Amino acid sequence: MKQRSPDQRSTWVPAGHSAAGVDSTAGRHACEVALGSGGESRPSPESAEGAPDSRPPPPGRVLTEGQRKPVRKAHSLIDKVYRWENLYTAWRRVRRNKGAHGLDRVTIRHFEADWETHLREIQRKLMQQRYLSQPVRRVYIPKASNPKQRRPLGIPTVADRIVGQALLQILDPLFDAHLSERSFGFRKGRKAHHAIATVIRDAKEGYRHVVDADIASFFDRIDHQVVMSPVRARIADGRVLDLIEAFLKAGVYEQGAVHVPTEGTPQGGVISPWLSNLVLDELDKALESRGLRHVRYADDFVVLTRTREEAQEALAFTKEVLGKLKLSLHETKTRLTDFNEGFEFLGYRFRRSRLGIRSQSLDRFKNRIRSLTRRQQGRNVVAVIADLNAVLRGWSGYFGVAEVSDVFTKLDRWIRMRVRAFRFQRRCKNDNWRLRNKRLANWGLLSLQQCRPSYRLSLVKAQTRESGPRPLVMRNPRGVAQCSNAAC
Repeated sequence: MKQRSPDQRSTWVPAGHSAAGVDSTAGRHACEVALGSGGESRPSPESAEGAPDSRPPPPGRVLTEGQRKPVRKAHSLIDKVYRWENLYTAWRRVRRNKGAHGLDRVTIRHFEADWETHLREIQRKLMQQRYLSQPVRRVYIPKASNPKQRRPLGIPTVADRIVGQALLQILDPLFDAHLSERSFGFRKGRKAHHAIATVIRDAKEGYRHVVDADIASFFDRIDHQVVMSPVRARIADGRVLDLIEAFLKAGVYEQGAVHVPTEGTPQGGVISPWLSNLVLDELDKALESRGLRHVRYADDFVVLTRTREEAQEALAFTKEVLGKLKLSLHETKTRLTDFNEGFEFLGYRFRRSRLGIRSQSLDRFKNRIRSLTRRQQGRNVVAVIADLNAVLRGWSGYFGVAEVSDVFTKLDRWIRMRVRAFRFQRRCKNDNWRLRNKRLANWGLLSLQQCRPSYRLSLVKAQTRESGPRPLVMRNPRGVAQCSNAAC
């Protein structure tokens, strides 16, 4: 199929036309550049030739200076939401993501037993405008930064997850092309590695001072009017807007009672990350209008500057913009730092010219391995290794792009020790020759070194006798060991 250029892509859907076919890939080329191409964006004709563009403007209404181009709204979207193909795709994605049951105690397995009947019922209620979202079930999980503290989650029902996913599949293509290029969280075709690569690229260009920002209780304090404002700016279908507001105002069941929140959106919902991107896109555009470089993944972001004075100004400006969004920064977690002092972002540790793993991330991984290899469990070693491999693939696939060869070698040795201790129900050095590495490999045990991705993201100061010191570069070493398993 012939690809359209970004200028030819439609960013709105008129009444009676489908919204499902809107291309959502615009603006994602910057991620590919960050991962290794190193290229810059093409200059405009004015900057390239030294003269303004002489091409005539496109036909239409001429806007005077100070006027903003009107935004065309999308109409008649509800029929695309409850279309059978869209609902079926949403159900398949919800089933793939698994998850716990909601307030109605209907699990994925129970829903799957008669999925077509349940899906037809959801479709019928949406067509008749009778669908009502149910309260979410409140649970608490340990926080990643401090396991002693707990983070509240709201688990929707399976039916609400399907409707939310169906909404997201139709609405996301209408908004994604207009979001900032420096937003990487919960967007199709983007991931955390792209955000890390962008930080490395900015550091290479001299942006070494960092505003390590943390928004205080973002999902709990987000204002509903602030959330709905960018949605209403592009969506004119009242039935779709009512569905989104219903998810925002869904009750929370906790300790035998249901209370309706006046602010915030439940963490755990399907559309909550998408709504957070819409709200914080205002922050992205404000920072870009001031010429500041930042990298954001959901509600976690850093601002990079050349000097400490610029970092102080960026911090003050960030507080001002968040105040307009009725949000604020965490006073104790937000700080000014640089690459020499070091900072943490998305589980990685940046310090001087090295990219490593944050200590809390390493501790959580080891606790997970201890839980899987505890000796008092009624399973054989093959079943334990199968569960271990799933964890090893995911963790190595995420952190394996950093400079972690020595760390992974030590962890692989420690993991093999844990498997031997589980097999013999003891911990003894003599078990190394009783159960050799080759036999563990024959049983299917993978290693972190095997499952590392082929590309690398690192901060390196390379020195040669001829050229002397060199700036920060990104490298992609050869001869990287690859996992033979296709799932890695």
